[in-house]
Amino acid sequence: MKTKSFQEMLISEFTKNYVEKLFYFCLKKTGDSYEAEDLASDITLNIITELHKGTVPTNFAAWVWQIARNRYSIWTDKKHKRSEAVSGADIADFEIEDEERTPEANLVQKEEISLLRRELAFISSDYRDIVVAYYIEDRKTKDIASSLAIPEGTVKTKLFRARNILKEGMNMAREFGTKSYKPENVYFTASGDMINGDPHGAVQRMLPKNILLEASGNPSTIEELSIELGIAMPYMEEEVALLVERTLLKKLDNGKYITNFFIADKETQLSVYTVMRNWSETLCEMLDLIVSETLPEVCALGIVKNDMTDAELKWWLIIHATDYFSRTKIGAVNIARPPKRENGEGWGFVGYEECMLPEKVFMGYDGNGTSDAMHWSYKISDYGLMNRVGMMGPLEAALLKNIIVNNRKLNDLSETEANIFANINGRFAHADENGNIIPDLPVLTSEDLKKIHAIWEATPVTEPLIHDMKTFYNEIIDILKKNSNPVLHEQIAYYAAMELTNMRMMTVHHEVASGKLTVPANPETSTIAMYLKI
Repeated sequence: MKTKSFQEMLISEFTKNYVEKLFYFCLKKTGDSYEAEDLASDITLNIITELHKGTVPTNFAAWVWQIARNRYSIWTDKKHKRSEAVSGADIADFEIEDEERTPEANLVQKEEISLLRRELAFISSDYRDIVVAYYIEDRKTKDIASSLAIPEGTVKTKLFRARNILKEGMNMAREFGTKSYKPENVYFTASGDMINGDPHGAVQRMLPKNILLEASGNPSTIEELSIELGIAMPYMEEEVALLVERTLLKKLDNGKYITNFFIADKETQLSVYTVMRNWSETLCEMLDLIVSETLPEVCALGIVKNDMTDAELKWWLIIHATDYFSRTKIGAVNIARPPKRENGEGWGFVGYEECMLPEKVFMGYDGNGTSDAMHWSYKISDYGLMNRVGMMGPLEAALLKNIIVNNRKLNDLSETEANIFANINGRFAHADENGNIIPDLPVLTSEDLKKIHAIWEATPVTEPLIHDMKTFYNEIIDILKKNSNPVLHEQIAYYAAMELTNMRMMTVHHEVASGKLTVPANPETSTIAMYLKI
């Protein structure tokens, strides 16, 4: 078996770990994929040639990037010389001549036209439309003025200004932002009435996500957004207009755009997490004391109809207690009814830059049904408990309520009802040997909830709990204000309330770690942390 030479190993290392990185380096420097390919090929050829000559770098990575920078410097010098040749010319001079041209001349002209096209992509629509109409569509200034309903003098003035803007841009070695070749991701949570599909419907694609991420706390012009994301302005203008219409972007008085809702970057998320984790143990101990001491009194209300144990019921009680005190007793915004948007719609929205926190903190709260019969479930993101036994549909929830209220038995059900019951039998309810139908999750009315809350509030621990929660909540407010643009400060209370929902998961983690909650052996058949509200 032939042993690879050291040079062959270096070439293998280069092709495996550096070729793709070099292309992105070149793309960022040139702002054009074709130019990036040419430059990357040139760098690669130089590196491979040197290795074949027997060069053995002391520091391979530093050597590769030094060659890359040197070749880019040479490329920049050549580009600048070509740009100087056209910097004083009028864009009307960039015409294909009839006489035969040398290959070198054709290459220079191709470069000039490429630069012109690039700059047309980054000039505002006010100028671009006129330039295209005059130079590409070959229309007269008088016709352009008539079609745009503006004075002919204005057309001529804008043409003059556009020429200067284009010349300046063509002499510029643009460096597109990182998002032009490495888009970031951001995920969103919302609450309230989302009847028109907004806001989630507006951020399904990568482009609007990254526009919002770039403009978050960083007011930007359309041109700045275009360059950062590597998107031509005609497309950027359209995307920005849609986001403004949907109130996700706001146009400031200086003509720049800012994201019109809070996107928590990694630093903000880690800061809020640290505060919550520092407080969680103290708050959880008080919450557990309230729930544990009042458990017999709560059970006496008759909300449990089957043989669910106190330990199983406690899953719902401890999470609901966390919600109740953190969302209703410290002046926090009710996230189910967020402040109205500028367009009158009643939803709130928060974005989160991708960030790996030390623990899972998400816990949703989903309801399915109608106001008469609603199945509620906490979506626990750990221990395999996200979905558990699933969710009841509206018809199933309505039927189970009817059965409970009217004390109906299995043989009382019509054929249609029996078919509906079959979907929840063994999941949310079961029939005993006498045909009695027994719900397998707590069943509560609004009055039951009020009684439970009153029982909790009567405990001596409630007052210090609320005091500490207010202090903790204000610390979150301070972090969010520090890390957001003043334009968003009026909305900070909503964002802070959304952050409070992470206390649910922290409470569960604390309770499980301390042995006060036991994870079900079969999560897929469990109805813990669920209830039917009738």
